[in-house]
Amino acid sequence: MTIQTALLVRVSSAVDKVDHPQFFDPCYPLKSIQVFLEHRMGVKVWIRDCWIDPCDSQTLIDLACRLQPDLLVVSATSFDIHIANAFVAGIRKSGCSSLLTGIGQGMILNDDIGREHDQYYDVVLLGEPEEAFFVLFEQMKNDAGPNARWRAHYRDLYEKGTRLMVRDLDALPFSDYTNEELEAYRSIYPIRTHKRVKWGYLIAGRGCPHQCSFCSEVMRVSVGDRMRIRSGRSVADEMEHLAGQGANIISFQDDSFSSSRKLVRDVCDELTGRGNRIPWMARARVDEVDSEMLGRMKSAGCVMLGIGVEAGSQRIIKKIRKSCAPKPWADMARGIFRKARELGIGTNAYYVLGNPTETREEMEATIKLALELGSDSIQVHFHTPYPGSSDWDDYQAFIAEHDPTKMYHYAKPQFTMSEVSVDELMEIRAGFYRRYLLHPGFALRHMWHYGLFYLRNPDIFRTLVGIRKIIKPVGKP
Repeated sequence: MTIQTALLVRVSSAVDKVDHPQFFDPCYPLKSIQVFLEHRMGVKVWIRDCWIDPCDSQTLIDLACRLQPDLLVVSATSFDIHIANAFVAGIRKSGCSSLLTGIGQGMILNDDIGREHDQYYDVVLLGEPEEAFFVLFEQMKNDAGPNARWRAHYRDLYEKGTRLMVRDLDALPFSDYTNEELEAYRSIYPIRTHKRVKWGYLIAGRGCPHQCSFCSEVMRVSVGDRMRIRSGRSVADEMEHLAGQGANIISFQDDSFSSSRKLVRDVCDELTGRGNRIPWMARARVDEVDSEMLGRMKSAGCVMLGIGVEAGSQRIIKKIRKSCAPKPWADMARGIFRKARELGIGTNAYYVLGNPTETREEMEATIKLALELGSDSIQVHFHTPYPGSSDWDDYQAFIAEHDPTKMYHYAKPQFTMSEVSVDELMEIRAGFYRRYLLHPGFALRHMWHYGLFYLRNPDIFRTLVGIRKIIKPVGKP
């Protein structure tokens, strides 16, 4: 079969309508597939990311029917899989003959809850699809018939729940972005710079050796506990590639950049050796970072770290299997945030409320720890059991009574396994933000570091001000 055209789609649902400020990063597998098809295979590609260009399933059906692509790749998460299902069902009913490939972890949910929509796909790739897709594409070109061997092979992998993994990360093509995409994929993190920022995104390592009970590939960029890392040279080359397209700050989107000390060392040494002037940010864990690592990051251009603190109660940290380190979690957090502040590295701290069996008193301990750590910004999520996490398996009795496509860690919880009600959780989160943002000295300190940034990036300031919608006390208009 000749494959001359392809349409790549990431669907989006109403979860992006929640009041909590948030940003949308690129769909990395689709961007890799786009470059592979365009530059290596000579295929004409259209890409529609509904996270930044929203449209409903009927609009997508009309688009596909108009373009009639030879190949259609659809990406979905668990909270928008129903949009993807409606889309692919409409495609098949319309008579569109495109080869249809499904990627994204929403496909796990289809399998878990026994829906039949996955039958509309010619193939479904779970996990990290890029490397497998490159092989699959050649097989599709050679034989697209109903009895092609690849159909049975990949159907068997899907039915067994096999997660695909990219083995050679350095072999993946660098993603290309238009100026419009660079403007659309805007983080909401304030950065210590006076420039109008354009973010570029990359992944330096995949896999995570930790076993947090709430962690799911739905919210990760990789799968598995085996670390796979890129060379420092490859990462630095991609940073320069993104800068050449207009990006002036880089965000490492690794699940945890600090999970491999070798990766951090190799990347930082390469950047330092090149005299890197491109600022960057990354995610890190409290129990993986130390003073030596922070110093190395700072020297290589790191200006911001997103750090998952999650909870202030040692019992809850143990309950969610966040860490088994002998040193108290809160003490490690205090040391890391203090050192980052000394080095001038900005920090954004992540917290989770409503963890299983968590009491109001333990949530109060989390708030007090957050006030003590004094990060430049915070994000407060609700505990949410996503497909693929151990909590998803352990709490099926709760989950079975609710619609999993409406479970989203920023939205009002469908239920809670904590010791307070859902309404109380909403008020506790609102109070958390109020106490943090109104804490003496926070506003003055924050504007001292980021006032000029907001002047050059007023859209980000307006987005963050939207937090006022969720911090109103209950009963207030």
